[in-house]
Amino acid sequence: METWRDYFTSHFYAIKMRPVSAFDPSGFMIIISALLLLFGVVLASARTLILSSHGRLLRTRVEKNLQEMSDYVNDQRKQVEENLQYVKGRAIAHSGRQGFIAEMLSYAYLSRFAFSLAIFAIASYLNALAAAIAGWRTPNVVILNLDKQNSGLKTLPDLGHDLFKFVMTKIYGQTAYIEWFDLPDEFLAAVGTVVGILLIVHPRRLLILRRFCAIFACINLMRACCVAVTSLPDASPMCISQFDSEVRGLYKSLPIFPKAFGRAWKVLVRPSQHITCGDMVFSGHTVFFMLCCMIVKTYCVKSELNTPFTRRYSYVLWMVRYYVYTGAAFGIFAIVGTRLHYTLDVLIAVYITAQVWFTYHWLCAHPKSSFRVLNWLEHEEVHFIDLDAYRKARRSFGLDKSDHESFEKND
Repeated sequence: METWRDYFTSHFYAIKMRPVSAFDPSGFMIIISALLLLFGVVLASARTLILSSHGRLLRTRVEKNLQEMSDYVNDQRKQVEENLQYVKGRAIAHSGRQGFIAEMLSYAYLSRFAFSLAIFAIASYLNALAAAIAGWRTPNVVILNLDKQNSGLKTLPDLGHDLFKFVMTKIYGQTAYIEWFDLPDEFLAAVGTVVGILLIVHPRRLLILRRFCAIFACINLMRACCVAVTSLPDASPMCISQFDSEVRGLYKSLPIFPKAFGRAWKVLVRPSQHITCGDMVFSGHTVFFMLCCMIVKTYCVKSELNTPFTRRYSYVLWMVRYYVYTGAAFGIFAIVGTRLHYTLDVLIAVYITAQVWFTYHWLCAHPKSSFRVLNWLEHEEVHFIDLDAYRKARRSFGLDKSDHESFEKND
């Protein structure tokens, strides 16, 4: 029995005038004619229905329904647009309360912020490279007494070490140094965490971070030069023990380059697992402690952090400041106590950090006395953006009348 597929296929070939045996095209033409007739009847019936009174009523209803659907869609679109505008306004207002404004996404602002991050990264690597090289160049000294006999000492005379040994011996007995060598890092983590949280919630966080990176980069370059120029005997007992260990001190007998580049990267990425030796002058830990103190001293005050929260809980400002001061003081004490550095390294780090910080901010306030790079980094346009963002953060959260009056006086 012939299937429909075979039937239409054979007729299709017949239409193309292809020779097919025992084929009559009349049946195929009848089917095509019947389909066309059916299609015409449907169109005529539809036209008659539309032109009739019932058809016009049906058409009116359809048009009305379509119009209602169109109006509903337009209303929903307007409502969605209004909601989007509301959400956008709320987002902008919330960003303003947090110290973020649209101008901070401009090229002028982001280029300077990226530049400070870039020089900080480069200077940090150079500092790590100098510290790694110092590990190879650390001298193993023998200190003689007046009789030219070996005194057994491996470090230079240091007043801080001697005072610590004297005081701790009086309290705990024979104690030369703190054997908890990670103690400075513990204080560093405690202080750094609080300062990090302060940066997150501070409305001028980007300004602080930009200046912090620029200042830290400058100090890192200075430290890299000092560490690479002169190598002093290391004060840390852990570093001194490398000379007595064939395994831990084996790298000192190998060529410095090119392994120093890889070791510097490891020190930079994971400093807690790769200690450096010989990088004495000056103390990098103390620099970080001092920078944390400088941040809270300069920016954790009412004039720089005058927000609704700090106006309501003003005691939070001095609590944060004195927490950082106390943690930094104990951290610096731990640096000397564990003999991570000489006292001279700590004092130089304190002096240099304070001087660079105050000099940088003084030059920002006196651009005529500054130099070209700093003037570009602290351009007036950037200052205006930072000030505008801070003003919006200060005026947020529905201030009362007294707050508005105080703002008018301050501005």
